[in-house]
Amino acid sequence: MRLIRFLFSKKVLYFLIVFFLVAFLGVGYYVMDVSASVPCEYTWVVGNTPNSFVTIGEKYGDRNFSKWYIDKYETVSIKSTEEITLAAWWMEQNPGGSTVLMLHGLTGSKAGSGILLPSGMLYNAGFNILAIDLRDHGDSTCEDGYYSAGQYESDDSAAALAWLVEEKNIPAEKIGIYGNSLGALTTLNTYAKSDNFAAVAVHDPPVEFGTLVKEEMVYQGFPPILYYPLKVYARISQGRFPDEVTPEKALKVSKKQPILVFNGLLDDRVQPHHTDDLIKIAESNGIKIEVKRWSDMGHVEGIFGYTEEFESILVSFFIKHLN
Repeated sequence: MRLIRFLFSKKVLYFLIVFFLVAFLGVGYYVMDVSASVPCEYTWVVGNTPNSFVTIGEKYGDRNFSKWYIDKYETVSIKSTEEITLAAWWMEQNPGGSTVLMLHGLTGSKAGSGILLPSGMLYNAGFNILAIDLRDHGDSTCEDGYYSAGQYESDDSAAALAWLVEEKNIPAEKIGIYGNSLGALTTLNTYAKSDNFAAVAVHDPPVEFGTLVKEEMVYQGFPPILYYPLKVYARISQGRFPDEVTPEKALKVSKKQPILVFNGLLDDRVQPHHTDDLIKIAESNGIKIEVKRWSDMGHVEGIFGYTEEFESILVSFFIKHLN
């Protein structure tokens, strides 16, 4: 009886509750530190600029991209918040004319070939280009060294759109957004943050957040059940739940700007069902959506594996919706 009373005493119960909370949050911190941390600097390729860039890896590392080099570009800074300054490259073809904002993926930057290549495609077709480093990436402000699954990153994209409208006098109906991977998620979340754009193109976009995080955790070696302490810890440390804004929520409150999706069916990072989900969400909200899929491409590979076809589809889409 004494043992039972001891086990159910208030002190023991308080201890167990505190122990559980500390352990729960400790697990959340560990998973977030491993799976959501970013280096706050350039990765993959160092030295890439709009007028000279390469990609890496055995599959596409020997490609010559010189026909998409952009000689004329300007380094600019954009305030996202009082504390966050975004580094960007401004490539102007036509003052006040059609413009595309470029958003990179996780641990990437504006200097990645996955951004500079489509930038060159669009620039050659007469578009102005604004390529930014999202917070905690590239040369932009290192806030905390973690990405927020498009929550705060979409504040950055909204600030960049406002800069185009207010500083460059470009009408919203002449502005588009292109994003790949995390940049694609950020692009879709931007529907909830800004009306300063007329169309978007996304390459292998994450869509259903809970599923995405669990899949990403499995990809990085964690059991999916650890999503729950991660979610709570992210709310405490970053001030927002990582699913406060999602593409599904954002598209419901949008002005129904059309979407172009590129998707590789061999993508094991952002699985193809996310594109299926996006198609359903767009159609249920009356949003026009065009989709190009490749059966033999992995994550964000379509632009490298089918470059000319990708260029033709991307340029035609933005000419149609921004001019």
